[in-house]
Amino acid sequence: MRKYKVIALIGKSGSGKDKIVRECLKANPALHEIISCTTRLPRDNEVDGVNYHFVSAETFAEMVLKNEMLEASVFNEWCYGTPFNSLSLDDINIGVFNPTGIESLQLHKNIIDLTVYYIRVSDKERIIRQLNREKSPNIEEIFRRYGTDKEDFYDLSDLENLKSLLNEKPHDIEKCVRTILDNI
Repeated sequence: MRKYKVIALIGKSGSGKDKIVRECLKANPALHEIISCTTRLPRDNEVDGVNYHFVSAETFAEMVLKNEMLEASVFNEWCYGTPFNSLSLDDINIGVFNPTGIESLQLHKNIIDLTVYYIRVSDKERIIRQLNREKSPNIEEIFRRYGTDKEDFYDLSDLENLKSLLNEKPHDIEKCVRTILDNI
């Protein structure tokens, strides 16, 4: 039986996961980007169907009940999930997940060949990035995500074969992309 090949990136808010995925896609157009669903509202510059499929809580619940989701979880009070129809059997899939999503993916070893990269960055750099990525950043939301990330990323010992990449300085993006693409 053929398996979905999935490269999954996880990391705290502001770690650069999305930028690394974009750079991997630019460097290797044969990769297939996984577009997840979420019930949260779009941030500045996010586009429905490009960054996420932004759906209502009712639509999300219906997809879960119809077994249309490979994985679904609640993170920072919002629902996130990967619909089966966002994956390609013919290509290597790449996307961003949260720790709970990775745990769910690891339960599907019979249909998924999974590689997970944990993108690490200092707390100071994460806060600076989050402040700079929107015109009018919501400070309360940034600190809420910061606190939630501390809890959600406290113990990743349940995640199997986790590979760690550092994304602290601007040139680290290139190193992260090169490492991911060299290991395909």
